[in-house]
Amino acid sequence: MHVIREYRPEDAQQVEACFVELQDFLHRLEPNILEGKRAKQYFTFMFARCAETVGKVFVAEVDGQVVGFVCVWGKVPSEKLDEEPVEYAFVSDLVVLPEHRGHRLGHELLQKAEEFARSQGAATLELEVLAKNENALRLYNRHGFRAYHLLLTKKLT
Repeated sequence: MHVIREYRPEDAQQVEACFVELQDFLHRLEPNILEGKRAKQYFTFMFARCAETVGKVFVAEVDGQVVGFVCVWGKVPSEKLDEEPVEYAFVSDLVVLPEHRGHRLGHELLQKAEEFARSQGAATLELEVLAKNENALRLYNRHGFRAYHLLLTKKLT
């Protein structure tokens, strides 16, 4: 049995373990991304930015253990000077531990993020995903996300 619920301070250690798993996974896809234990500065930033933007963290809990989370920044002001200024919501991070994937937890966390974004008055929910993260891309596409802006890189070494 699982539940999707709002983050509580006593979840900190388990959420951090999920974050380390996410970063380690992303590092395997793109080596320039910091490994989990080296990315603690971002983890702190994620929560600070969440507070600044009236955001929330929701966790997936199975048998009393946190096995995933989604962080949603609730009201993010647009900084794009060549577009209409709007506030939007932003999914900064979403992860489900490997042994719990395939049970729709990612889907439910993303659904909770969408519900929260709507409750904040957001007309748009944005996120970023690595091009190589094919499973996440499939999940996001199933939820109606579409590519808007592509960042292309080229190594010059």
